[in-house]
Amino acid sequence: MVTVKPQPIAAAGVAGQPGGGWPLVGELRLNLSALGVDGSAPDFGERLCQLSGDNEPWQFEYSAKGELIIMPPPGSESCAGESEVITDLGLWRRNNGGRSYSSTVGFRLPSGAQRIPDAAWITQERYDNLTAAERRGTINGAPDFVVEVRSRTDRRPPLLAKMQEWMDGGARLGWLIDHRARRVYIYRAGQEAPEILENPATLSGEDVLPGFTFDVGRLIFARYTEE
Repeated sequence: MVTVKPQPIAAAGVAGQPGGGWPLVGELRLNLSALGVDGSAPDFGERLCQLSGDNEPWQFEYSAKGELIIMPPPGSESCAGESEVITDLGLWRRNNGGRSYSSTVGFRLPSGAQRIPDAAWITQERYDNLTAAERRGTINGAPDFVVEVRSRTDRRPPLLAKMQEWMDGGARLGWLIDHRARRVYIYRAGQEAPEILENPATLSGEDVLPGFTFDVGRLIFARYTEE
């Protein structure tokens, strides 16, 4: 796969950074299937992972339609929110097992899509049974628990669709944290539509992550400032 190196675009007055800064745009999509790229190839996950690594801080995903999805950097506030979730999830994992991940690991869904969560967790049994290829690159199947934190460049409809992809792919519990609206969408396996919580103080891991509680109000909503 050809290495792509997007460049930051100068934009006077954007985000309080006169004369420069990341462009405030959503994701870009490139039809790879039309270019003859086979997303089902055994080494595609590793190559996609390498593409992201070669082009940090941009992220690259692959849709079920054969599109390369290019996502710009999320911004400092969103990264801070993601870090809070990852930190608390990692601390819970130390005492309860399984494996937690940040936005550096991709998951290959049954639809053929290869997506990257902001935070995720899989059971210890699943982790113990990962193949060598999965440990190097993309993990097959959705995480058991998945979190997306809306960034300055995320539009809500594509993010809601991505959450549904996670659930359709086998996730058991999912959170979409929209700090801009102080709202959280809770997705549960077997539930047709997400539960919407307006400005909640805490979130529960429920029966998927017993005893896990995240102080979303204090750690994310209270610290959010417009970027």
